Amino acid sequence: MIKIQHPEFEMWSTGIHARSNVACADCHMPYSREGGVKISDHWIRSPLFNISQACQQCHRWSDEELRRRVTIIQDRTAGLLKKSEAAILDAIDAIKAAMASGATDEQLKQARHLHRHAQMRWDFVASENSMGFHRPQEAARWLGESIDYARQAQIAALRLRPVKAKLASQ
Repeated sequence: MIKIQHPEFEMWSTGIHARSNVACADCHMPYSREGGVKISDHWIRSPLFNISQACQQCHRWSDEELRRRVTIIQDRTAGLLKKSEAAILDAIDAIKAAMASGATDEQLKQARHLHRHAQMRWDFVASENSMGFHRPQEAARWLGESIDYARQAQIAALRLRPVKAKLASQ
C-alpha cells in the first residue's frame, strides 16, 4: 500500500490561491493588528475558524457566503471520497474472491496494479487536509480516476472466477 505524505503543497501550489500569491500563512495563520504592528496568528488552523481575518481580506462576501462555498466544495469531495472508498472495497473483495477460487499471483497482477492506482489516488485526496478546497477540480479528477481504476480492478478480478462460480452467481 502506498501512503501519501503531505500532499497539501502539491494541491495548493497548482491552485488559484498560489497563482494569486496567497501564502499558506495568509489563510492558516492570518495576521491582526495591535496598534501599528502586524501580528501573525500562531495557531495553524482552518481559515473557517477566523473567516474575517483569513478570507475577508481578499473576498468581500459575508461569513455565511464564504462558509457556504467552502462547505459545498468539501461536501462534494467527501461524497466522491465515499464513492471511491466503496469502489476500492469492491475491488478488494473481488480480488479476495479470485484468490479464494485459486487465481494465481500472475493472474491477479493486473487487478492488483489497478487497485494500487485507485488506492494511491484516493489516499492523495484523503490525506490532503483541505477536503478538496485547495483545488476542487483536481481533487474531483483524482477521485474520478480512483473510482475508474477501482472498477477496472474489480472487473479484472471478477473475470478470473471459475465458470461454475460465475454461473452460480447468475
